[in-house]
Amino acid sequence: MANTIIRPEIFAKEVIRNRDQKNVFYNFVNSEYTWELKMQWDTITVQTLPTLSFVTWGTAGNAITATDFTITSEPLVIDQVAQLRVTLKDIEKTQSNLSLEAKVAERFAEAEARLLDTVVLNQVIVTDYAAINSAGNVIAAITASKTTIFEAIEALKVKLASQNVTDNIVAFVSPLDASYIRQSDILNNSDSWLTIRQKGYMGLVSWIKIVESNALTGKKKIIAMQESAINCVVQLNQYDVRQGTDGFYENLIAEIIYGSKTFGENIKAIAIQLEN
Repeated sequence: MANTIIRPEIFAKEVIRNRDQKNVFYNFVNSEYTWELKMQWDTITVQTLPTLSFVTWGTAGNAITATDFTITSEPLVIDQVAQLRVTLKDIEKTQSNLSLEAKVAERFAEAEARLLDTVVLNQVIVTDYAAINSAGNVIAAITASKTTIFEAIEALKVKLASQNVTDNIVAFVSPLDASYIRQSDILNNSDSWLTIRQKGYMGLVSWIKIVESNALTGKKKIIAMQESAINCVVQLNQYDVRQGTDGFYENLIAEIIYGSKTFGENIKAIAIQLEN
């Protein structure tokens, strides 16, 4: 497919901003292993310590039965590859009044951000969904409205608290659910609500940070999780411009090698409120 480079005689050097998907999910993942994996390896192993419990029926002074201290481990493997290439002919760059390479680079960056956000979202609603459900953290569907939205968020709060997850929680809501929150009385009793309305910040509900994401449009669910519950690591992120060998053109290429995982215990730190 050929490029479409517009070439009018008079053309303002202005580009209307693309109405891109708002990228928010990747901001709340754990990427602390990025540097280690950039060095040379493709796998990192995370250890989980066991939960110990005292035995209360023993007799003081008697022999104490030993409890095995079993450390388990799980791997995070960097095995996903995403690539992108755009070819620009020299004539296209000459006849366009835009800096095409710079504009293509901007779109590459947006594409990367959207890719990583999708990776995190799919980790929850596709890869981990069955495990989250098995942990009891998928809540029966409600009919979302301005009168039920607080109940929905409270249900997520209670569900996570029952799994000993009580701090640094963020909830991702669709634009429609964000509207229900704004229409409800949830924040009316807050002394910061006037500032919130002025700045457009949604604030905290039940001590949960509320973040609006249009990636959830049509998904019929609210996702709540403890920050850094999901690990996502980009091991290799490279861009280059390669001169064509058989003509007057350039290839703008990009490659991203990454991996993501929710380690065992962290499944309990994710909850999903379904909606009708």
